[in-house]
Amino acid sequence: MNEAALQGIARQLSHPQGEEGLKIAANMKVGNGGMIQRTIDLLACESNNTVLEIGPADGGYVPYLLSRALHLRYYGIDISETMLAQARQQHAALITNGMASFTLGNGRELPYDNDFFDKVYTVNTLYFWEEPLALLAEIKRVLKPGGRLAIGIRSKSIMEKLPFTQYGFELYDTAKATTLLQKAGFTIQQAVEEKEEVVKIMEKEFQMDRIVLVAGK
Repeated sequence: MNEAALQGIARQLSHPQGEEGLKIAANMKVGNGGMIQRTIDLLACESNNTVLEIGPADGGYVPYLLSRALHLRYYGIDISETMLAQARQQHAALITNGMASFTLGNGRELPYDNDFFDKVYTVNTLYFWEEPLALLAEIKRVLKPGGRLAIGIRSKSIMEKLPFTQYGFELYDTAKATTLLQKAGFTIQQAVEEKEEVVKIMEKEFQMDRIVLVAGK
């Protein structure tokens, strides 16, 4: 695959758009399902929590999140109008019932009040944060005292083997991500490193893994 094609994949992974974006996002929803569910589990939601997901794409795992505890309220914010339209269509009933909402965001600021959320989580978005400390400061602002943040990523050792990650990805291992969170004033509560199944990406097999960092305000 040539450089232009690889750059195109990287762009769609960071900001899905149009029909191609929908196709790539659908593949990612399947391939990252275990990682997303694990991140949600480690978030340890409790009844009546208000929860924010940064980068939900089409919100494919919102029902799973809402099943983790009673009377949860879900908010999703994403930079992709394409994915938000898909999410709003797929979860129209949840939106109507006041259980979920989806908002367009710029990836730098969070349009919510101080101390609004009990929990915040995000999966496979950290690589694309242009100003990670600024966004972490925003997350800390909207989290209630004692609130919890969970971040799921693939390890640098896996991601650097994928040919498209050289275009616009900032890769992390556990130590680098931990240092970032601590610098932003979060307290690390858990750092989970786990192996996943072998998958085929662009005709090559990779032993995938996941890192989930759970931090408190």
